[in-house]
Amino acid sequence: MVELLDPFGRKLEYLRVSVVDSCNFRCFYCLPGNVCKPRGVRGQMGRKLIVRAVLGAAKSGIRKVRLTGGEPLIRKDIVELVREIAEIPGIADLSLTTNGSMLAELAMPLAMAGLKRVNISLDSLDCKNYNYITRGGELQNTLDGIDAAVACGLTPVKINMVVMKGINDHEVANFARLTMDRNLHVRFIEYMPMMNQEKSWREHYLASAEIMTLCEDIGPLTPLPEEDLHGPARNFFLAGAAGRLGFITPVSQHFCADCNRLRLTSDGKLKPCLFTAEEIDLLPALQARENLIPLYQAAAKQKLENSDSSPAAKGSACGPLGMMEIGG
Repeated sequence: MVELLDPFGRKLEYLRVSVVDSCNFRCFYCLPGNVCKPRGVRGQMGRKLIVRAVLGAAKSGIRKVRLTGGEPLIRKDIVELVREIAEIPGIADLSLTTNGSMLAELAMPLAMAGLKRVNISLDSLDCKNYNYITRGGELQNTLDGIDAAVACGLTPVKINMVVMKGINDHEVANFARLTMDRNLHVRFIEYMPMMNQEKSWREHYLASAEIMTLCEDIGPLTPLPEEDLHGPARNFFLAGAAGRLGFITPVSQHFCADCNRLRLTSDGKLKPCLFTAEEIDLLPALQARENLIPLYQAAAKQKLENSDSSPAAKGSACGPLGMMEIGG
């Protein structure tokens, strides 16, 4: 079996693919600002090129693929895209991150096409607060999407909450309670400074340690062995709970040492890290149907030991890139 290794011996098996950089929500912490143009202005890959890119990734050693956006479900061909990627030899796990607003109707077609799991972004359980954070979203649509995902076996359903002080931190305990009766994996994510949002970030950032304290108002947190659940989250459960709680700490405690992923933007740029300025343009090779293995290997060689050493982590002409440009 082919292995994709970085300079520090990490085996890279996971590719996050941004299939679209637009969204039907306008969450303030995610939406690109006015300084940098969204990638959609510069061109977006069609389905054939995306599938060709994932095929090259599989030949290079990638075994796990997550489709992201923007909001991937706004693509009219998302079900067919899932079906074609699911059929690629070597891809053992195919998942998708969504805001869930369109998932109620698409959960079954996606599951039948070969999708294994979904992560659902949900930052409030209060209708008014949800509408405020998303700038127009309807909470019930996402709640219906969660129910549909569970019913269709897209499990474990992971719910991602970006915790923001003064905006939704008062809801942390209610999110934790979601795991008591249902096998949901609720993950609390620290608010990251993106797209020149330094002032907003400083005002609303809440460290994971404080988020954990809010959860402990319900009861003590018992840690899970890390081998039970893979990914950047530190995982816990409440006594008697059917589900799990996870804490993702991109700011207070980097998880670079265990990073096994590469990222592909919607316009065909292969990035070794969320916070790196470097990227490799796959588009010419994709259009020419060239061998992609050397390009994936080159991206692997560009992975840094930690994101602190990346120029993009410290800010650039545009500041750190927007989440919609790189798939979160």
